[in-house]
Amino acid sequence: MKQKRWKLVKAWKSKRQGQVWIVKNKEGTRGYFKFTTRKQWYFSGPMIANEWIAASLANRLGFPVAQLTTASVRGPDGVIRRGVVSVEVPAQEVITWREADEKVHCAPEQYLNHIEKLCTLVVFDAWIANIDRALGKNLILYRDHPDEKYNWYLIDHGHALYGSPRKWKRGAWNSLLWQQLWRFYHVPNGLLRIQSSFSALEPMIRKIESLRSSEIDAALKNVPRGYLRHKESLFIKRLLLHRQKRIRKIIINWLAFKGTKEYGNEVRM
Repeated sequence: MKQKRWKLVKAWKSKRQGQVWIVKNKEGTRGYFKFTTRKQWYFSGPMIANEWIAASLANRLGFPVAQLTTASVRGPDGVIRRGVVSVEVPAQEVITWREADEKVHCAPEQYLNHIEKLCTLVVFDAWIANIDRALGKNLILYRDHPDEKYNWYLIDHGHALYGSPRKWKRGAWNSLLWQQLWRFYHVPNGLLRIQSSFSALEPMIRKIESLRSSEIDAALKNVPRGYLRHKESLFIKRLLLHRQKRIRKIIINWLAFKGTKEYGNEVRM
């Protein structure tokens, strides 16, 4: 398939882990273009590979996730950068979970489709060691009419999986810290109640436990050429297999933990 051309709309964010530009293609579809430089490695790691692998695994597990595509975009300085575009779904209303009305946060069952899948998001994030869901900016809601329920999809997994060298300053990848989910992960405000039932989470636990090593290999091989070195690929596979064996215990311990597990709130059960 011929790669679509994306043009810069504006340079949107510049962070330690990379830059984000808003782009559009000739059909008018909007996207968020990300790229990093070598100097940002400590904070970015193999960001594009992290995004690609997490999206591939999310799709395999049945989670809706943003479409990704590689692109080369000419920046405001005239320099062409290579990176990845997270394609925004075309809809009349597209907002983040954080931007949603408080009534949505209080009763997501009434306002969102596919709520049974959203209930299990914590299991997926636990497996991929995602440290970046709490603020609710990486969960996108969309609809075409105010009377409709929202559909939703996931974005931004650059800090998941390998993350970056900075991530592992907290502790080695196989240390106890990374099995104590509450130490690095809070659910977005309003989601703890629906993600606190073992019976709701257990089907996703079983689904992850049943994944074959070859399915993880397929996700790794799906990364576009040039964005994942062999040693990072080995690290990510080892991490996923390690956490796959422990995901049930990780979630059971998380459910039993009585401290804060939801962003901005004490435990609400």
